[in-house]
Amino acid sequence: MNARNTLRVTELLAGTDATPHDAERMTGPDALMLNMESPSNPMHTLKVAVLDTTRRGRPLTLDEIADVVPCYLGMFPRATQRVRWVPGCSARPFWVQDNDFDVTRHIDEMEIAAPGGRAQLDAMLSELAVRQLDRERPLWGLTLVHGLEGGRQAVVVRVHHAVADGLAALNTFMAATAEPGERIHPAPISEALEQDTRTLTKAARAESRRLVRRLPSVVSAGRRAVRARREAANGDLIPKPLTVRRTSFNARSGADRVCASADIALADVQRIALAAGTTVNGALHGVIAGAIRNELLARGEEPGDSVTIFGVCKDLASNRVHGNEIAAAMAYLRSDLADPVERIVATGESCGATVACRREVGFELTEKLATYTGRLGPLFRGLAAHQMPVVMNNITTANMPGPRTTRWIGDIEVVDWISFALAIAPADVNLTTYSYAGRLSMGLIATPESMPDPAGFLRRVIEAVDEATDALGIGAMAQEAS
Repeated sequence: MNARNTLRVTELLAGTDATPHDAERMTGPDALMLNMESPSNPMHTLKVAVLDTTRRGRPLTLDEIADVVPCYLGMFPRATQRVRWVPGCSARPFWVQDNDFDVTRHIDEMEIAAPGGRAQLDAMLSELAVRQLDRERPLWGLTLVHGLEGGRQAVVVRVHHAVADGLAALNTFMAATAEPGERIHPAPISEALEQDTRTLTKAARAESRRLVRRLPSVVSAGRRAVRARREAANGDLIPKPLTVRRTSFNARSGADRVCASADIALADVQRIALAAGTTVNGALHGVIAGAIRNELLARGEEPGDSVTIFGVCKDLASNRVHGNEIAAAMAYLRSDLADPVERIVATGESCGATVACRREVGFELTEKLATYTGRLGPLFRGLAAHQMPVVMNNITTANMPGPRTTRWIGDIEVVDWISFALAIAPADVNLTTYSYAGRLSMGLIATPESMPDPAGFLRRVIEAVDEATDALGIGAMAQEAS
């Protein structure tokens, strides 16, 4: 695996998108995620699998992970690829195979004072959220956590957002786990040839010339997107960019991060959606709007409209395990409405309108703009984070459908799966929700300045579910049915 070879390429065909064998130019959206990172703005996400090892009768060890993981990394190309910068492509480097890959450089272990509950695990995750990944190696790390209550353990994977968005991370989890009794087939790491810097540079420059020639098509795509946005049905339900007033959720913040996790019953949110005549996504965001309202009131602020940005996947049926193929959608969270039913209905209407508009506009422009402006996004964020009186959004959210039953790794059951995304100023509060085995698993990451009590905010989300079911009369019906 560590043998070295040199790739000799005599010529790259002009006018094609060819790159040297085993080298891949980073896409615009992936490069944007890489370039957004700074010492105070980590860009890796956390994926947490809580494990129950009682069936096997002994805990999982780090040595076992080191022995087994390499047998399957061939399923996930980015797991053994590193970033390589060459002259002429600093904004969008290449993915190349790391022929010096050593799994022991990517794994470690930590221990919580037993019996550790959610609060103790969340505190450890807050530390891992700011432990940035080494860019000289493949952009992931795995920490085995001991000491959870009930003899459980956790596997925490830090993965850079340049590697995977939410859908790719979910597909990776599904591929690395199985139904009870189902077998995962090994896929060992394949050796690749070392890349010649001169050839990579030539490939990057050739692509740059092609991008210049294609610039008019980007302008045309932009015009079509603006026209589609103006002509969208229910356009008044979709927030306009940079018109959102700041709240304390957008406080000036630093490099620290805080994490909190909790879960709610998926069936409760489905019942709310059915009773309110909206989607599960609309109902969930209506519940979040209720939590925001109560949080702002507790902070002594007037709860006006709040705005969220969430990603819309290009293709939910895709089985890709790397890459970013999402586009942002903005929606009103009607935290200004005191009535919980009105709040959920209105929030659901905004969510539905913005998703429909995003599908109508398409994803081509997002991909192209990220390719052409890979450095401008981070620059704009740096200028706007703490200076502008208006922001794009107050909170960032995500809602992904996951497996209906628990997954297994051999004889180890994954009893919970939690995802934490990114806290990026000026919208430093990010709530990611995945359905898992009948529960909606929530992972909240924020800066302490914007969210001093993240666990308390998740309690408000849980209370907002109860408030909604009571207001809709479905809580009482559920009690009668039982």
